[in-house]
Amino acid sequence: MHLGSPEGPTGLGELDAWILQAVPDGLWVLDDAGSTLWANDRFVAMMGLDRDRVVGFSAFDALDEEGRGQLVGHLARLRDGAAGDDLECLLVRVDGSTFWAQVSHTPVLDAEGRRRGWLHRVRDHSDQRRMLEELRQGELQLAEAQSIARLGSWERGEDGVMRWSAELYRVLETDPSVTPSTEAFRARVHPEDQPLFDEMTAAVAAGGDTVDVDARLDRPRGLPTRWLRIRGRVLRAPDGSVARSGGTVQDVTEAKETEQGLAFLSAMAQAANEARTLPEALLASDEVVRPYTQWPAVQVTFTVPGSGELLHFDTGWDEFGPEEVAAAQALGARAVESVRVLTERGPRGTYLTSGPVVHAGRVVCVVTSDSRSELPPRPSELAIFGQMLTLLSQVSEREATANELAAARDAALEASRAKSEFLATMSHEIRTPLNGVIGLSELLGRTELTPHQRRLAEGVDQAGRALLSLVNDILDLSKIEAGRLDLEKVDFDPRQVIEQSVSLLAERASARELELVVSSAASVPALVRGDPVRFGQVITNLVANAVKFTHEGEVVVRATGTGGSDLRVEVRDTGIGIEQDVQGRLFDAFSQADSSTTREYGGTGLGLAISEQIVSALGGRIGVQSELGAGSTFWFTARFDAPSGDGSVEEPARSPVVDGLRVLVVDDNETNRFIVAEQLAAWGVRVDTVASPYDALVELDAAARAGAPYDVGLLDYMMPGMDGEQLARTIRQEQRYDGLRLALLSSATEPTSEWLADAGIDGYLAKPVFPSRLLDTLATLAGRGLPGADPTPTDDVVEAGSLGRVLVVEDNPVNQLVAEGILRRLGYDLALADNGAAGVATLTEDPDGFDVVLMDCQMPVMDGFDATRAIRALDGDVARIPIVAMTAAATEAERERCREAGMDDFLTKPVVPALLDSTLARWVHSGDAVVRLRTLVEDEGVDLEIVQMMVDRFEQSSAESLDALAAAVATGAAADVARAAHSLRGSAANLGLTRLADLAAEVEQPAWAGELPHPGAVAGLRVAVDEAQDELGRAARRLRGPE
Repeated sequence: MHLGSPEGPTGLGELDAWILQAVPDGLWVLDDAGSTLWANDRFVAMMGLDRDRVVGFSAFDALDEEGRGQLVGHLARLRDGAAGDDLECLLVRVDGSTFWAQVSHTPVLDAEGRRRGWLHRVRDHSDQRRMLEELRQGELQLAEAQSIARLGSWERGEDGVMRWSAELYRVLETDPSVTPSTEAFRARVHPEDQPLFDEMTAAVAAGGDTVDVDARLDRPRGLPTRWLRIRGRVLRAPDGSVARSGGTVQDVTEAKETEQGLAFLSAMAQAANEARTLPEALLASDEVVRPYTQWPAVQVTFTVPGSGELLHFDTGWDEFGPEEVAAAQALGARAVESVRVLTERGPRGTYLTSGPVVHAGRVVCVVTSDSRSELPPRPSELAIFGQMLTLLSQVSEREATANELAAARDAALEASRAKSEFLATMSHEIRTPLNGVIGLSELLGRTELTPHQRRLAEGVDQAGRALLSLVNDILDLSKIEAGRLDLEKVDFDPRQVIEQSVSLLAERASARELELVVSSAASVPALVRGDPVRFGQVITNLVANAVKFTHEGEVVVRATGTGGSDLRVEVRDTGIGIEQDVQGRLFDAFSQADSSTTREYGGTGLGLAISEQIVSALGGRIGVQSELGAGSTFWFTARFDAPSGDGSVEEPARSPVVDGLRVLVVDDNETNRFIVAEQLAAWGVRVDTVASPYDALVELDAAARAGAPYDVGLLDYMMPGMDGEQLARTIRQEQRYDGLRLALLSSATEPTSEWLADAGIDGYLAKPVFPSRLLDTLATLAGRGLPGADPTPTDDVVEAGSLGRVLVVEDNPVNQLVAEGILRRLGYDLALADNGAAGVATLTEDPDGFDVVLMDCQMPVMDGFDATRAIRALDGDVARIPIVAMTAAATEAERERCREAGMDDFLTKPVVPALLDSTLARWVHSGDAVVRLRTLVEDEGVDLEIVQMMVDRFEQSSAESLDALAAAVATGAAADVARAAHSLRGSAANLGLTRLADLAAEVEQPAWAGELPHPGAVAGLRVAVDEAQDELGRAARRLRGPE
């Protein structure tokens, strides 16, 4: 810098000074000794100096100790003429505060070119210095973070040079002198993973912008594996070329080991779950553990439970000598003794690890592994080994539990078998005398007795039936507890089952003067598939309870469809009700609402428990709503399958038989009125109801005056003020009601036809009123039949022996007496055989003399099973004779024995007359034919040869009718179908073949309405015709007698 003039100590001119004052930086002129010659105002302000003290201010006073040392060297270099560097120093203000300054210098020359001093340009560098410090601290923190996370970084700038962070060198375990490059990077990747690296670089070359891959670090043999996670991002130029790139490489060994540990746990848990025994789990665990530990050799020694025998399981130990094996076994022994995992160096210098598998405080086996490595096992490997031992312990525990459960199951099965055998034996022993008690008491009750004797006989009968009910309930409960509640799968009409079940309790309800009401909603399907017997059993149980606990009022059974083939049944009563706190135990076995010794109502308390189990088996639920003193409603649901075949499960809502009838219902019971009216309305009947006879007379009068008289009147018998009989007699006094048909509704004993005719009543309908009976009664009263239907022939009252002949094979004299009394009362003739051999002999001597055999199962000489097999081996038709088992053992096993022996049906002792009657009716098909043919011969004087011609003629005509029917079905001619079926029905009815006649009617009646039968119905008729021809043949042979 040249001086403009020599004025002042610095020789600065006025203009120069003005210019220098305007400079924003501090200007400070020092002589060679460091004394201030001049300074601008900016420097004065920066240092906090007074203007009058500037000249002569020593630079050494403006610096700290380090700065003064720098200044000495700086001035010396300047004096020597050397070009000194710019300085960065810490300046000290007058007040002692400091700031960083960047100082540059230039010489100050006078006009003659002599140096007068040095001009220093001082710039406040505090902000830059602070930023640089912050940047340095950030770099230090980043380096520290990378070191902690074992995360190295790399980048390739626009200059194409790759740079690695210091931590990346450490992560790659590479000497810092290595020049960063892709090749150097790849060389540090494990050779087996280098193809992954190559795929990564190829993806970038193909246009990829990110990379993310896990690979192993290439390390010397024997060192544990370390995993690297390589991630990167590429920034591209507009032309798509790589402008710059960068990324990270992190050591993720611990995370990988954790991930592998979780994978191992999952794989080991699966192997342990799939293994049934500990040896199986050991085999599986060896395969599972090896990929996660790289331990190739495993030896297992375990003790066989109960024997103490030591077994060995080895994998990969073939190459080891006796010394290594002995060392492994010794380590295993110490692991067993200490009950913990032990590790030590083996004879070959590799590490052995051994640990026990413990169950219930006992070591069941010890597992020993050789790592084939001279390095101690890593913590992660030891953790996996320990987890394996834990899972193996769980397998051992599960195996022991399974063995205990199996033993307990076997014991339970044996106990159940013993109990079943005991119950079957006791059932047989109890039922045999019960059969005599109940049967003889019933027969005794039908003889001439004094009132006192009759009461005694009835008491014996009631006691016997109560005991029988108890035996049946206990057997049912035993079956349920043993899981042997087998359900049938047959098509049935649920409404019919409901009616049949309720009808069993009708007499009991009538004796208690209770209204028993049954209603099936239109939503109830006409046909379902399931077990009708068990379904009916639940209904009977619930209705029996309702009748039992109701003193007055009514019991209402209501069934509704709940969708598809599912049902809900409710049984509501007006009885005593049930307290809320005891309702929860009603469905427990042997539990009652009142369990005191002074309770009013008897019973075992099994009925509801059995019902609950049956309902559960039917796929439903059961429950109760009740209030003490306000009656109860028991309900249950049941799930059934759709019926088999193509038949519709829905019944038409309206019935053409009664559609349009006008009916008046007279009943003082509101529930009866509602349910009967609901059913009638569903059939298309125009129905009105009244609650008293007086209201009925008013309604009849109004209808007559309006010119819309009623067609039918349904009159309840028991009504206050005027009963149904009196009402009928009153109505019949009015000639204008001559067209009105009257039916009496009553739960009392059915009146005689003479009594009904005398009262002017046209029909009788027993309560409870079932829809099927109601429909039949209305159709009869209205005189309406189906098109083409002829009146069904009626037979005279059957005399004793006219229904068929039964062979009773029974060794017990009392049971013989009971069977004889019941069969003769039912209208059957019979012969007796004292044992199975005698029964076979009787049939051999007279093969056509019997229609059915009643076969006891337990008899001396030859039991019923062997006798049945012998009968089935006979020649001729007698081998196919129906055989019905009679046994006191009511178990499913007994039924199966009967079926296997060749028996057709099954009756449980004591024999109930009604069940015996229905069973015989099912099998004695020839009864009606025998009666009809006998009537032709004995009463009408028809010659036997003529009868045989009629039988032969039927064989021909029935075949013709079947052919005509099949042809009509094929052409869709419904009227021809009806005529052919009508002809077949008439021929069958004329010869007493009622079953065939009924089947033909089922085809005929819909055909008159234009509905063609299902092909299955035609096939069923053909089978029925074949059976009918067999029946006629047997009936004709019986009339001719032995030839």
